[in-house]
This record gives sequence, structure tokens and C-alpha cells, in this order.
Amino acid sequence: MGAEDILTETESKQLKVFTLGHFVVIDGDKFLSETRGRSRKVWDLFKYLLVNQDRVLLPDVIVEQLWPNQPYDNAKSAVRTLIHRLRSLLGEGVDLIRFTQGGYIFNRHQDLWVDVNVFESCCRQARLAAKQGLIQEAMNLYRQGLSLYKGDLLPECPYSDWLIPLRSHYRRLYLQSVVELALLLRESHAYAEIVEEITRALLIDYFEEELHLILLEALLDDGKVAQSKWHYENVTSVFYREMGLKPSPAMKRMLRLIQERDSDSGKVLDFSAFREAMQSRQQTNEAFFCEPEFFNVICNLEIRRAERNGGQGLLALLAATSSELGTETARTWQEDMAALQEVLQDALRKSDVLCRFGQQQFMVLLPNTTLEQGQRILQRLAASLKDRELLLRSRLQPLTPHDKT
Repeated sequence: MGAEDILTETESKQLKVFTLGHFVVIDGDKFLSETRGRSRKVWDLFKYLLVNQDRVLLPDVIVEQLWPNQPYDNAKSAVRTLIHRLRSLLGEGVDLIRFTQGGYIFNRHQDLWVDVNVFESCCRQARLAAKQGLIQEAMNLYRQGLSLYKGDLLPECPYSDWLIPLRSHYRRLYLQSVVELALLLRESHAYAEIVEEITRALLIDYFEEELHLILLEALLDDGKVAQSKWHYENVTSVFYREMGLKPSPAMKRMLRLIQERDSDSGKVLDFSAFREAMQSRQQTNEAFFCEPEFFNVICNLEIRRAERNGGQGLLALLAATSSELGTETARTWQEDMAALQEVLQDALRKSDVLCRFGQQQFMVLLPNTTLEQGQRILQRLAASLKDRELLLRSRLQPLTPHDKT
């Protein structure tokens, strides 16, 4: 049965039952499920029979599952009364419930259409068609089935334990089918439809990482690098904030792909473009200022180079205080730090690296520098700070243990 056959069959049915995302029972143009109030228990019974449509359900089991906290001394009589009311609501022309072997079973009537049955049938037929190489037919069946999934099975019954296994089953089938459809769409370069289907699926389960990976890849393949970059930053932030999860290896690989194609119209950077990008991000001819984490990385690299080549280097810890004693305030030490940073970046060499070390100190890396050269640098810094009525406090130490002092 193809997608067109399923659509024709759906239109021919008189009684339709929707359970995915919302519960609605329609008989022709009449909404039966809108008869609420005292009918709640009747519709609860209908739902229970519907999701267990292949089983004979004994009255005692029905009462225990649906109303465990209510005393029903005569379960058979209570269920019989509800069955009678249910048949009246559904109409005499449709016999959906049969009594057999001391219990009740849902009758798969020829005039009955149930969304979960069609949804599951479409997804399974689509998978079979894909295996047989009928790609277009498979995609149409997937589209037909996925369009029926509006949300979890019977969401108005969140605390019904008897629904949990089936609810999980249909959710897994939906997410798996979305992924399988996306793989078929990728072969035909239908990136916009992939984005549409995945975006809808993320409303069902935002924390399914595979969906985000497929979405990011589709955006990249469609040349939407900026959009993929924004989505990556957003999803990794949400994963960490809500679940404490850092990017997985798969997400890190995706980030590298995004970075490769960034700022180059979706194409991988060549060496000339890479050099231009690097040059555009370089600072001026002053010392390099960075964050402490990056400073540590640079120091470790410099230590390795010094140990390999036998070079020398120094680390300097610097602070500045006002030459006017007794005038320190919360505001003046911040101003002193700003002045010290300005002097450091102006007076130090282009190859030197500095970072903030605590609130009132700077750490400076002086590569290829002897102790004598380091002391002259400190003297030059002290003179520049003196002009600003600041005193330099400093400590020097070798970058590596074998450096001579």
C-alpha cells in the first residue's frame, strides 16, 4: 500500500480517532470527544481499550489500571455500565467493542481510522520501500506518517503508567523516522526540507543530539554558515546550562567543519585565505594581551621550545601602586591597573605576552630574554610609570629551571 492508497483509505473512513498530541474522536463532521463532564471515565475507558486493541481486557484489570484508588466492589457491573455509555456516545452503527472470554476487546472496525495505526504503518512501509530502492515512494510515506505525529501519545494523561511503554515506542519511531527521511532527502540535496523536518522534531525532543548534528550539516551543505554557527553556539549553551553537558566529540567535529567554512561563502579555506584571516586578526605592534587560559597555553609552548633549542626566557609578575601614600581607593587601583596595562602594551616588545593575574597584577612572558635584559625592561617600565605617579612592584623568574640567573 502506497502513500496515495493510505490517503484514499483515510478519506473513506467515517470514525476517526486522533491520539498523537491531542485526543479527538470525529464521526463524520461531529466531534464526539467534546462531550466532557460526566463522560470523562467513559473516554478514559475508550483510550485504554484503544491502546490495548489486540488484548482481551478483564473488568478487574480495567478498574485496577484506570481507577486504582476508587473502590469498585463489583468491577464487572461498573465496567458494563461504562461500556454501554461508550457505545451510546460512539453511535449504534459502529460496533467497536466486543465481549469475549469474560473480557472486552477493541474491534478493528472497517469504518475506523486511528492516527497511531496509520503513523506506524507509514513509517514501516517507508523503511521497506527505502530498502527496495523505491526512494521517492519511501519519502512520500515518511512525509505522510510524520505529518500525523503532533506530539506524545495522549498527552492529557501524563500520569497513566499503562501509557508509558507505548508513548516511548511512538516517540522513538517518530525520531528514528525523521532521521531516516533526512538521510534520503540529503541524497537529493533537499536541504530546506531537512531543516524543516528537523526543526519540527526538535520541538518534540530538543535534547536529541543526532537531530542537531543533521540540522547543522544541512545548513552547512546549503551554504548557511552563519546560521549553523549561531545554532551550534545556542544548542551547546542550552545543553550545558540545562544538563551540564559539554560538547561531545561529534559536536566538536561539527564545530571544526563550521570553522573551516566560516567567512568564505561555505567553502573550505585555502592557505591564502587563511593567511589573510590571520593577518586581519593580528594586533598592532604592541605586546600581545590575552586571557589567563590562553596565556598558560602560550607559556607551555614557549617552555617546550626553550627546552628543545636551549633558549632562555623570563616570567615577570608586575603590579603598580600610587606614589601618593594613603590615597588608595577601590577606584584608584582600577585606574592604576588600566595605566599599567597601557604602559606594558606600549613599552614591551611585540613578541612579549601579558595577561591579568588576579585583580591587581599582570603576568608577563618575556621569550628569548636573559636576566640582564629583563632587568633593563623593568627599569624602562618603572620610568614610564613614574611619569604617571605610579610605583612599579615586580618579580622576575626564569621560564625554565635550567635558565641561568
